[in-house]
Amino acid sequence: MIKINGKEYPLWSQFVEGKEKWIGGILEDLDDDPIIIKHGDAKTEIIYIQLVANGKEGAFFEVCGKDFNCGFACEIGGVIPGDDGWTTFMGYQGHTWRIKKRETK
Repeated sequence: MIKINGKEYPLWSQFVEGKEKWIGGILEDLDDDPIIIKHGDAKTEIIYIQLVANGKEGAFFEVCGKDFNCGFACEIGGVIPGDDGWTTFMGYQGHTWRIKKRETK
């Protein structure tokens, strides 16, 4: 389990520690972000997942894609119900995004 600024983050640690299952999968931004819309598709391939210090007291969870990243302060974001096969998150001001594991052969 990852510990940052003296606090453990069991929920977010499982994504980081199991990132091999997600890398190569899909990150999809479900909001109408003008930056993403400008560059085309709101989907990108997942290249990394991290949990890092966010100031002196908190942590920041982030899924990094080839074309864009999505994340939030752990104190603000969470996992919400979504479609089968996807894990859906909600962060700042209701920003909604989701990830899907890479397909295995």
